Amino acid sequence: MNYAFEAYRLKNRIGSVVMPKRVAKSAMKLFLAPKRFEIKDWEKEAEKKGERISLRHDLSAIRWSPESEKKTSNNKQILLVHGWESRATQMYGLVKEIIEQGYTVIAVDMPGHGHSKGQTSNAFIFAQTVQYMQEKLGHFYAVIGHSMGAGATAIAVGKGLEADKLVLISGPSSIENVLKRFSGFVGLNRHASELFVTFIGKHVGVPASELDATELLQGCNIPTLIIHDELDIEMPISESKRLAPAFNQVELFITQGFGHRKILKADEVILKISSFLSNAA
Repeated sequence: MNYAFEAYRLKNRIGSVVMPKRVAKSAMKLFLAPKRFEIKDWEKEAEKKGERISLRHDLSAIRWSPESEKKTSNNKQILLVHGWESRATQMYGLVKEIIEQGYTVIAVDMPGHGHSKGQTSNAFIFAQTVQYMQEKLGHFYAVIGHSMGAGATAIAVGKGLEADKLVLISGPSSIENVLKRFSGFVGLNRHASELFVTFIGKHVGVPASELDATELLQGCNIPTLIIHDELDIEMPISESKRLAPAFNQVELFITQGFGHRKILKADEVILKISSFLSNAA
């Protein structure tokens, strides 16, 4: 048991009753400030194999290209979108198989993450960044998102992003659901939780209720592969099951035993994505 966190939750439960606005605003500041974790050795190796590119003064990405002596590029780009408190290099488990098919892979560090600048971020900024990547680098044959990156990709598509294929891994169907789970996790009661969701919407500039991918994507014709692990405790599989019906062409691929993060390195997931990218729509 993490006694410090339990004490924090207790403080929030009490605060939710006596000063709900203050507690809700405090939770908002915590939620919008992603932590940056130490880079792992395998990520440093992944970094060496790619080319770091600066898209603007505050936004960094990395590009992995097919090895010319082994593969000839098919001139198609694939965008990788990482999750909350993650970074571009943590998506590298998917890269090798993809570039062997001749694709160029670009992974962006979201604002407040990785090599990109900023102390705060949010799902709408993630989605805007995905759209910016298309404006800056042109059409992406496929966009592959994980966790909040999957949710942001879905929102971006709902706002006009174009791609031939989508792969959404362990992502949310609704940002409001994400906010409500977080507020409950840190101990806010129902009233304080509602204030928290409202404050986030005002800060971001878009109410969370308007960032529901199931509404934004109704009737979407882009062939889509949704992947989720049955035992994911960070993002429940119910989110992907709720999202899938929004697409006209969709496959829900359910795994078991990989959880939320190991799924990005699972052989069966990598092979599934590779097959999905290579097959005709």
